[in-house]
Amino acid sequence: MKLAPSSAPWRIPRSWNIEPQHRAEAVPAQHAKAVMPGMLKAAFIFALVTMTVLDRFGLRLSDAYSINPSLFALYGLVGVMLLTHSAQIDGIGALIYVGIVTAAGLSFMLNLSLDPRQYTTLGSLGLLLVLYAPLAVCLRPATGTTAAWHWMMNWYIAFAAALAVAGIVQFYAQFVFHAAWLFDYTSLIPAPIRGSGTYNTTNHVGSLIKANGFFLREASGFSWTMAFALLCEWSLKRRKLLMATLALAIVVSYSGSGLLALGVAMLFPLGQRTLVRVFGCVVVGAIIVLVFGDALNLSYTLGRVGEFDSTHSSAYCRFILPGKVVAEQIDSDAWTTLLGHGPGTTQKLFSTCETTYAKVLIEYGLLGTIAVVALILAAVNRSSAPIRIRVVLFVQWLLLGGNLLAPESLLVIVLISGVWPPGLARDIAPPRKTGPRTTNVASRRLGTS
Repeated sequence: MKLAPSSAPWRIPRSWNIEPQHRAEAVPAQHAKAVMPGMLKAAFIFALVTMTVLDRFGLRLSDAYSINPSLFALYGLVGVMLLTHSAQIDGIGALIYVGIVTAAGLSFMLNLSLDPRQYTTLGSLGLLLVLYAPLAVCLRPATGTTAAWHWMMNWYIAFAAALAVAGIVQFYAQFVFHAAWLFDYTSLIPAPIRGSGTYNTTNHVGSLIKANGFFLREASGFSWTMAFALLCEWSLKRRKLLMATLALAIVVSYSGSGLLALGVAMLFPLGQRTLVRVFGCVVVGAIIVLVFGDALNLSYTLGRVGEFDSTHSSAYCRFILPGKVVAEQIDSDAWTTLLGHGPGTTQKLFSTCETTYAKVLIEYGLLGTIAVVALILAAVNRSSAPIRIRVVLFVQWLLLGGNLLAPESLLVIVLISGVWPPGLARDIAPPRKTGPRTTNVASRRLGTS
C-alpha cells in the first residue's frame, strides 16, 4: 500500500469535516505493520514510556522548572507523522486553535497594558500555545486505521497492566521490605534529568503507604490510570483476570481519583438504563466492602467522601477551593471576566488554585476558556471512541490532570483520540456473547474473529 502522497512533503492535507465522507478503510489487525510505519509505532511506544516509566524524569532547566518527557513525546509523535507523510491538518481543530491564540494574546497584551502588578508571563503564554498546537493535527485515514487504533490501545492497556502489577507488588512488599526507594526513588535520579515539582509521592493510609505504581509520582495519578485502563479493557476485550488486576491496583492506591473517574463513566451513555447501571455498581461495591473491607482497609477509602468539607484536604483544595477563588476573582477588573488576569498569574495571585478549570478561567477569562475547552472536546471526540472513554478523558483534563499546562494530561488525549482521523472508532463495540463463544463485533467487522 502506498503511504506517501505524491505532493511535496511540506504540503499537509487538510480534513475539514467532523464526519468525513471517506471513512478509514477496514484493515485486518494482523496487517497493522503494513499500514503504520515503524517510526510511527516507535513514537507511540516512546509516548507510552514517558507516561509511565519516565514520569518522574524531566530535563531540568532550573530548580523550579523542568521539561516533562511527555512534551518531547508529544512533538516527537507529530514530527514522525510529518516525516512519514502521515499527518493532516484537522480543520475544526485548527480553527479553534486560532481562537485560542487570539484570546490568549489579547489577555496577555491587555493585562500587560492595564494591570499595574505586571504578573503576566510570556513563558506561560508560549507554553500554552506550544502544548495545544498538536491538537490541530491528526493522522491520515490511510495510516490511522481501526486496526492501528486497536494496536495502540492494546499497548496502552499492556503498559497500564505492568504498572498495576508494579503497584500491587510495591504495596504488599512494604510489609517485609522497608527501603525508602520502594515508594520514592526520585532522589536516585541525577539532578539534570530529575523532574521538578512537589508531589505526594509517599502518602500514608494509617501505618501503610499508598501504592503509586512505583514509577508514578502520586497515588492519585496511579489510581486514575488504573481506572481508565479498566474502562478501556471493558470497552474492548473484557479479559477478566486483567480487569481484576487493574481493580485491585485501584484499591491499593487508596485514592479517590480512580473511583471518581469510574463513577462518572457509569453515568454514560445517558438513557433509561443509567439508574439501573448506577444501582448495580453500588450493589457490587457494597458487596466488595462487606467481604473485603477489613482485609483491604476500605473504610479509609469510604471515609474520604467527607474530605470535601475539610478545608485542609486534597479533595477540598482540588474541587471546592478553586471554584470559590474563581467566583471571587474573575470579575475583579473590568476586563477579567472575558479575558482573565493574564497568562501565568494563577500561582502568583492564588497559590492554592492549580486545577485546570480554575486556572483557565482566572488567566484567560470566559473567551479563552470557551476556546480551550472547545479544542479539548474536539480532540477527545475526534476518534469517536466509546463514550465512557471520552468522558473520562475530559474529566481527567478538567479536574484530575494537575493543571492547564500539564503535557502528560494532553498526551493521553492525543494518544487515545486526538491523533486519529475523525470518526475512526465509531463502530467499536464491546464483546458480546453469541452462542458458545464470545465475539467482538468490531473484530468481526475487521475480519479478525
